[in-house]
Amino acid sequence: MSFIGGGIGPGAGPASGLRFASTRGRIQGNNIQGVNYPSPFFDVAHTYLPTTVKQLFKWCRYYFLTNPIINATVFKLSEYPVTDIIIDHESPSVVKLWTEYLNDQLRFNAFRVESGLDYHCFGNSAVSLGFPFKKYLQCRACDFKDMASKIRPYWAFTNNEFRLTCPKCHQTADAVATDVYFKNASGIKTIRWNPEDIEINYNDITGEYSYYYTIPAIVRNDVALGRKDTVEQLPQIFMQAIKEGKGIVFSKDNFFHLRRATIANQDRGWGIPLILPVLKDTFYLQLMKKAQEAILLEHIVPLRVLFPQAGSGTSDPYTTINLVDWRDHVATEIARWRYDNNYIPIMPLPIGNQTIGGDGRALLMTQEIQAWSEQIINGMQVPLEFIKGGMSYAGTNVSMRMLENQFLGYNQRQRMLAKYIMTSVSSYLGWPMANIRFKPFKMADDIQRKAYMFQLNSAGKVSDTTLLSDSDLSQDDENEIMLREFDKRLEVTKKQQLALAEIQGESQKIMMKYQVESQQAMQAAMGAPPAPGEAGGPESAEGLEAGVPSPMQSPLNAGQQMPQDQNGQVTQMQIDLPTMAQAQARLISSLPPAQQQFALSNLRAQSPELAQMVEQLLGQQGGGGGGGQAQGAGVDMRPLPDKLPPRRAAGMV
Repeated sequence: MSFIGGGIGPGAGPASGLRFASTRGRIQGNNIQGVNYPSPFFDVAHTYLPTTVKQLFKWCRYYFLTNPIINATVFKLSEYPVTDIIIDHESPSVVKLWTEYLNDQLRFNAFRVESGLDYHCFGNSAVSLGFPFKKYLQCRACDFKDMASKIRPYWAFTNNEFRLTCPKCHQTADAVATDVYFKNASGIKTIRWNPEDIEINYNDITGEYSYYYTIPAIVRNDVALGRKDTVEQLPQIFMQAIKEGKGIVFSKDNFFHLRRATIANQDRGWGIPLILPVLKDTFYLQLMKKAQEAILLEHIVPLRVLFPQAGSGTSDPYTTINLVDWRDHVATEIARWRYDNNYIPIMPLPIGNQTIGGDGRALLMTQEIQAWSEQIINGMQVPLEFIKGGMSYAGTNVSMRMLENQFLGYNQRQRMLAKYIMTSVSSYLGWPMANIRFKPFKMADDIQRKAYMFQLNSAGKVSDTTLLSDSDLSQDDENEIMLREFDKRLEVTKKQQLALAEIQGESQKIMMKYQVESQQAMQAAMGAPPAPGEAGGPESAEGLEAGVPSPMQSPLNAGQQMPQDQNGQVTQMQIDLPTMAQAQARLISSLPPAQQQFALSNLRAQSPELAQMVEQLLGQQGGGGGGGQAQGAGVDMRPLPDKLPPRRAAGMV
């Protein structure tokens, strides 16, 4: 795979029909230095572009690890579009099974970020699943067979063979090693393969891929050294490939290749890395940093030179003083001044000084470096604010829409990876298949879209479930939370109401207590009989004789027993207000004047209508007199006349 293009190589001349001659490119040789520029499209960085995809991967890894701009861009492109997993199935138990397994066991979201780093750095991500197994060693002389981890002291790995001292027959010979796979969901691991160790055989006609794996040198060295941890955990097919010096052919059922989209060219099945278009720009940026480094080392700290200066035009200090003594004296004075900054040196001659350098600030290339850094970010297809911060969402922002579409396409490829993992795990463990998808990716601060969804929900066009899912919330989870909160709020409200009722009851008791005490104090001050219920009160024998109605007893039923039915319930009865008013008037009129006002106020509080009739009767008593009125009572008990008196005839005097 060549990234430079045809025409750079032996035999590439005008006669061959290629564009560039063989002499064009970087000039090599002992006596010739420099670079030949055969085309206006060539520059120094062009001559260093990698010629194979494996060389390109090395540069991509180098710049990802060392360049802060590329590192930040790759990380944010890999982390930002990751959303939660959604499992769709008619059985809630299946949904719970897959959700817990992908999140807790496989840590699939974290794995998506890791595979995204390979995807955005190398342009390719190779993934497989590793299924759990145990390595067994079997003695060739007898039928003894056991796990290698249990009989570690009895075997060693030398010359690519397991040498076993059989615990049963005690013979030492090469053992037969086998891998026994078992079903264990927690033992399944996700594996990311380094693209630098993979070879692709791509058929341009049929579009078929074949993938080969070259075992890294560090693994081969561990196996050659016989490290037991390595040989126990390494599948036997890898041990055989190392022994025979061959590679591994990946099974198409247990290998997933995620590649970046590119044009149809001689890519041989590889995706083009995101870093490739900015390789030359990073070269120029590195040159600027090197130049700035040289400026900082040579021109930032100035060099100060001291020399004896002539006091006048006729005096020459170089002919009149010993310059060595002068130098030592100046050095001594400078040392004293550094020891004590308040020290004042006394010099026989004036001292001149000259500064060399110190102009590094004017030579710095800060603006050029910033401009080239922004060009690298743009070359990696992301807005500047996405890396530097300060980005705000707007519906008319074209760059944000482009970035969102880029993430949506990336999530579609990630969904294919999730589908592959679920299919492989389901086939291995016998679990039921389910539909897996991700929560829709959207910009987190899309306030306009959220407000629009809320308006649709208020208008009854969108369900609550859709509204909550747009905010990454679950309707079922929110319902459970609201039920729990409602129960807690109900319990708190109940406690508050009970406490309030107790407080009100206590306050009413205290109020009633003080009301009784105030009434007793008022009666004592007015010389009235005792309060109801006490000795001499109206509800006692003496009180009834005194005839003072109690404020706690209604004048409507004072001195009466309420009629009751056979079950003891109080029945309704007809009350004759005039008769009751006359009885109350007789009772009140027998009291002293001060107590009459007190009794009337109590009666007015119980029945305003009855009190008005009693006051009218008492008024008639106070204004009338003479015959026809009951003696002692002062109240006319005769009924009102039902006939009008005779009218005086005309002409009568």
